[in-house]
Amino acid sequence: MNRKMKKTLLTCALLMVAHATMAQPTWEQLGGVYYAYPQRTGTDFRVPDGFEPFYISHYGRHGSRWLTSDSRYEWVVSQFADKRNLTPLGKQVAKRLAKVWRNAKGNGGKLTLLGARQHSDIARRMAETYPTVFAGRPFVEARSSVSDRCRKSMQAAFYTFLRQLSGVMVHCKSDTADMAWMAYDSPEEKRLTATTRVKADVTPTRFLTALFRDPSKVTDGLTLMSELFTIATDMQDVELPITFQDVFTREEAEAFYWQNNRRMWICNGPSAQNNGIPARSAVSLWQRIEAEADTAIAHGRHGANLRFGHDTNLYRLLTLLRLSGERCRPAEEVDRMDSVVPMAANLQMIFMRCAATEQVYVAFLHNERPVYALGCEAVAASPYVYAWDSVKAFVHQRMASLERRRVLSEVNTLVGTAQATTRSKGIYGKGSEEHGQTLPAVLVPHGQNFWTPQTRATEQKCVAPYYYPDSLFQGIRCSHWLVGGCTQDYGSFTITAQGTGPVRLGVEEGSTPFSHSQEQAHPHCYAVELPKERLRMEVTALSHSALLRITPEVDGEVHIVVRPNSDEREGSVRLDTLRHRLFASNPVHRIYQGWGERAGFAGHLVLAYDDKTVTSGCNDSLAWLTFRGHAGQPIVLSAATSFTSQQQAERNLLTEASKIDFGGMVEANAALWDERLAKVEVESRDSAKVRQFYGALYRSSFLPHEFSDVPDARGQRACPRFADGRAEQGERQPMYMDYSMWDVYRAEMPLLLLLDTTLTANMMQSLCRMYRAGGWMPIFPCWNAYTAAMIGDHAAAVLADAVVKGVRGFDWVTAYEGVRKNAFESPADIKTYRDGMGRRALLSYLRYGYVSLEDSVPDAFHTREQVSRTLEYAYDDYCAAQLAQAVGRGADAQLLMERSHNWQHVFNPTTRWADGRHAPRRWQRGGGDFLGNDDLLSRVPFVTEGAVAHYSFYVPHDVRGLMSAMGGRDSLSLRLDRLFALHTTDTTSLSTGRMAYWHGNEPCHHITYLYAWTGEPWKTQFLVHEILRTEYLDEPGGLSGNDDAGQMSAWQAFGMMGFYPVCPGTPYYILGTPAFDRLRLGRFELEAVDVSDENIYIQSATWNGQPYDRAYITHDMLSRGGRLVLTMGRRPNKRWGCSPSALPPDTAR
Repeated sequence: MNRKMKKTLLTCALLMVAHATMAQPTWEQLGGVYYAYPQRTGTDFRVPDGFEPFYISHYGRHGSRWLTSDSRYEWVVSQFADKRNLTPLGKQVAKRLAKVWRNAKGNGGKLTLLGARQHSDIARRMAETYPTVFAGRPFVEARSSVSDRCRKSMQAAFYTFLRQLSGVMVHCKSDTADMAWMAYDSPEEKRLTATTRVKADVTPTRFLTALFRDPSKVTDGLTLMSELFTIATDMQDVELPITFQDVFTREEAEAFYWQNNRRMWICNGPSAQNNGIPARSAVSLWQRIEAEADTAIAHGRHGANLRFGHDTNLYRLLTLLRLSGERCRPAEEVDRMDSVVPMAANLQMIFMRCAATEQVYVAFLHNERPVYALGCEAVAASPYVYAWDSVKAFVHQRMASLERRRVLSEVNTLVGTAQATTRSKGIYGKGSEEHGQTLPAVLVPHGQNFWTPQTRATEQKCVAPYYYPDSLFQGIRCSHWLVGGCTQDYGSFTITAQGTGPVRLGVEEGSTPFSHSQEQAHPHCYAVELPKERLRMEVTALSHSALLRITPEVDGEVHIVVRPNSDEREGSVRLDTLRHRLFASNPVHRIYQGWGERAGFAGHLVLAYDDKTVTSGCNDSLAWLTFRGHAGQPIVLSAATSFTSQQQAERNLLTEASKIDFGGMVEANAALWDERLAKVEVESRDSAKVRQFYGALYRSSFLPHEFSDVPDARGQRACPRFADGRAEQGERQPMYMDYSMWDVYRAEMPLLLLLDTTLTANMMQSLCRMYRAGGWMPIFPCWNAYTAAMIGDHAAAVLADAVVKGVRGFDWVTAYEGVRKNAFESPADIKTYRDGMGRRALLSYLRYGYVSLEDSVPDAFHTREQVSRTLEYAYDDYCAAQLAQAVGRGADAQLLMERSHNWQHVFNPTTRWADGRHAPRRWQRGGGDFLGNDDLLSRVPFVTEGAVAHYSFYVPHDVRGLMSAMGGRDSLSLRLDRLFALHTTDTTSLSTGRMAYWHGNEPCHHITYLYAWTGEPWKTQFLVHEILRTEYLDEPGGLSGNDDAGQMSAWQAFGMMGFYPVCPGTPYYILGTPAFDRLRLGRFELEAVDVSDENIYIQSATWNGQPYDRAYITHDMLSRGGRLVLTMGRRPNKRWGCSPSALPPDTAR
């Protein structure tokens, strides 16, 4: 840790102590928003030498006022009407209220004399403190909300300026048109305000007993107590010599004070749980402020723009600008409204010019005291002065970030958690194949852990931790589930919270009912109300750590149960009550190869807590903690994990979670998601499409996931060694694990490459580390072990794609060395082979140029599937050839390119479809007999997870050769049309019927884009739009098949962006139809003019202003940047993208 960081942490720590010991608020300050603006003799800001103020931009809350309506007074007075029911104190209070009502009647919501004086004094001090602003003939332009109290506040300031200044030009206006920025409440702000419930930690029993002989006659005692407290604190604003302090205890007054503070903080302030809604609601106000300031600067004007509005709008503006009197504050610290928005609260922006630089600078004064603009760098002359251009740049970035935060909070993380409801359901898929198998998890992109609600307590294959139709909640699971697949979780733990009765240790008895209407599932935080337990459970997380917050509704015991999810019953737990620590371990077991054997490492969990336990205990398989819960007071648990050791789990906890509160971790998590979403920015008039797109990015951000620990002081990271689990340390790059390679090489890994080349380099280096550790490049590296779970050898594809697209930061030579070994060698002993190392059936493939039907491939999870293996190995050889060429192995490259044509050996020249093929007999040369299969649409044993009609199109590296093998361009086009049941209507539009195409599994994913080679890109455009419309729904059943580690969602993301990598390992992307008006990906911009659900066809295109007729784009165009403009229309343009020069290049040469 460097010296500057240590100093910052020390400062923050001291400030936290200062906050903890802050002076208790006075009775007047307990009024919160009713606190009368404190007396000032001047401002606390000193203009630095060499700076001269010339302009002030101001926003002020109206001054002190009466309660907002007469009816509030009338209702409180009416509660004291029955004199016979009043105690002596009650009778006194009734008399005081009568006096208050005589003065208040007819004044509800109006400004008091004190309120007018407050703004008059503020204006006077402004004129006296900044004479250079008002020298000569300055302008003062004032605007107010249409509220009478705001208008009169403006007038008080107006008359002061007229009295104080000579030659001033003052213009005042109150117009309903200005309310769109002066006092704007966005729809989402209104919803937030309407749904936010904050309870006061108080009961009215003592209060009612003190005032009424029979308290039961009071129908709503708590509301009466609250309203009378408001009247009591407003006495300072109306300047009546009446007090109600004797009616309330200090504890009761503080309960209402903090209730109001918290509600204002959530609804209008920087609370993490509002997802930036208040700050976004202030954007129109800021835009007005910025525009008027820039106008004043541009015209060299002296003077001020004054605005008079309301407390909520001022608070939101402060939140947007991130203004604070302190540099470091705990994120969960609730603001005090007496400090933030008392009556007449104000923000003054003092604009200055510096003679030395001739630039414009600004200082922010909150309630006439200078504050820091967090996020901006101050000038050397003063910690409170900032360059105006840098402030604008910061706020613009913040507004963009807040918009992404809105999208993040709207992402439907439940998509894929239920059985498919898409159009193609039931055609090819069966059982769990037609289930997205996703999780509504809290995570950071590619972080170590996925913190998910759990409804299924097992790590069994094909059982996800959460299913939407389930009605019983079992806790929060720290999961490493291969999200979207049909595999198993490993090294996981579940944390359960219980709030009624004795602790329940069994999984079933510990389950509790929940409703999706009481569930808030976001990528950065999750919360659920558990009505039977009378508590709320929340979680947020970083890569290795998490914070869990359990808030009981009532006083009573709260039980926490921690369970390692070991189906083998090998999990262990340990309590350290002295250190307030709980430790758990869950050994990992292999799957596929070596099924059930120990993998040599475990998941380790440490759980830390601050609250004192009532009791605790553990047995061999779980542990529990019991706390004394208090209504509304959260119990916070800190958790961290490691795959290396319990000591590393504690180090991860210390590094990530020891100096952060729940809200701080929510913000830290959201900031990492903001970085991910900012990589590709989309704009559309259809907000649902934007939400779906970023939902796809969310699901594409689980895997591969981080496997190593946080770096130590030397920057080195510990993690289990690949394939044996022994701890190793010494690498600076993070290690990533769980590559569902058969799936993710197609679109998921190419998408990540476009989003983050550093991440891609680290993932590629992780593959190289696996090769160095185990001696073979892994085929399907999951659970830190070799597996041959699926067919192919697609590490070659992802490594080649990274190399071809210029990714640096990993060892190209080692990468090729591992890929070459897989392509040319088989393990010398059967045990190594059966352990998952090396290509399956490589000997048959090398001997015949294809995998023969006689080779049943017994030592694989997917046995047989010989034709699919041949087709995929041919593609992998092509990718290996690209790697060989890149590292200077020309001879290897030539040989591998020759092998890349092996796909032809399983293409039956009679049927012109892929077909099973026997080994040649002794007298046969050039290969054996074909099977002669004529079943194109059923599942057959020589094809993987699909039909011949699907796999026959799998020649992504040689589509021109495939076209020839199928009988030419027209034949390929016709076969594609039949696959998609595509036909032209009478109006020349396209339509489709019951497709043989199966989008629910990966082998079909590239086929939609093959029309680019037939010169019919409009068919691709139609089909991509149709698939996005019918196979991707924003609902729990919205995925047509397993998401498969994000591949299904990556297809959606590419489809919506308007291009797709048909052949990873080449620098080309085939154009489809964009879903958005505009897209920005790094320096690449795409604009789709007039795009809509009807205008899906490309009519014309330009690249950097020049006509563009190609049906594809290159990676160089994306990485170097430029502007692609597509003009869209309702009818296909059959002249665009179909000339010979427009077709994708021949990559097989």
